[in-house]
Amino acid sequence: MNLYFLFLYPIFILFLSIFSLNILINFLNKKGILDIPQKRSNHSKPKPKCAGFIIIPIIIVSIFFFIYLDLIPSEPWEYICYITLVLFLTSFLDDIYNLPSSLRLLIQIVSIILAIQLFDSNISNFIENFFSELDWFYNKESFKIVIKIVLIFMWLWITNLFNFMDGIDGITASQTITFSLGITLLSFNSELLLEFKYIGLIFFSSILGFFYWNQPPAKIFLGDCGSIPIGFLIGGICILSLINLNNFVPTMLLLLYYVLDSSITLTNRAVKKKNIFTAHSEHFYQKKVRNGWSHKEVLLKITITNSILIIFALLYGKYKLPILICSILLVLSLLFWLSKKKS
Repeated sequence: MNLYFLFLYPIFILFLSIFSLNILINFLNKKGILDIPQKRSNHSKPKPKCAGFIIIPIIIVSIFFFIYLDLIPSEPWEYICYITLVLFLTSFLDDIYNLPSSLRLLIQIVSIILAIQLFDSNISNFIENFFSELDWFYNKESFKIVIKIVLIFMWLWITNLFNFMDGIDGITASQTITFSLGITLLSFNSELLLEFKYIGLIFFSSILGFFYWNQPPAKIFLGDCGSIPIGFLIGGICILSLINLNNFVPTMLLLLYYVLDSSITLTNRAVKKKNIFTAHSEHFYQKKVRNGWSHKEVLLKITITNSILIIFALLYGKYKLPILICSILLVLSLLFWLSKKKS
């Protein structure tokens, strides 16, 4: 593939996102389609939402375009894009009409079950490779079902992770940008995940265009129609990394801050017998903003941490245990800073 194309297409996506979102912002303001601040909100003025209405179609069309160019394999990504489109439309309706959470969860579960079926042969190979010495211990078909159930819950968790954590200006954009850059760099070390280089470029460029408008102070929010499909696609990348036994831990290191912040917060809510499925403002980064720190200050610390995690992910192959320990300590130190009140 012509290197000029790989350079120019991401630039095209970047400016397409910026200019399209500018039009959308004006339209949403005129129509009054706004995110109205509530008690748990971290913004004080109504602002347009549903930036995903522009960003997700750009990502999906770009993936199909790269499939057409034989840079991304049609299986499973063609079907994953179709499923992403279903989640996008469902989440968009939720942004506008507030669908019941039970209906949204049901659609997500069914979508992920269908997506997991696309990886049936990959999962069989995963079991053969990773559990080959224990094949006397289990019935293969039953164990395969167990593995699929675990993967479904994992994918569902990552899908909603991006929705849970999308609570201040620029945070999901920043996390997605650093994740995209990380998988693009990791893909150079693996032929099995070579398509992630192109998916990473697509994500990086389109979300960077969104970040132009979402950086503090945000002019528009992503909305569920953006955060849910992005979480689903990133979940697919993580699942493929796992079942291909290829760069899974480095890939998850790129999400370590999101995983630890949300996991500790929801565990804490469960211990206090609070409903973990209801919206709240108890994440570490939310408390920091409520304690007087600006969105920009908090976002900068998180972005620096995620940038260092990219370096750790690239070094993981040579220094597995030390890198894993350093990564956990790095994120825990960020969470400690986020938990401190402003003096």
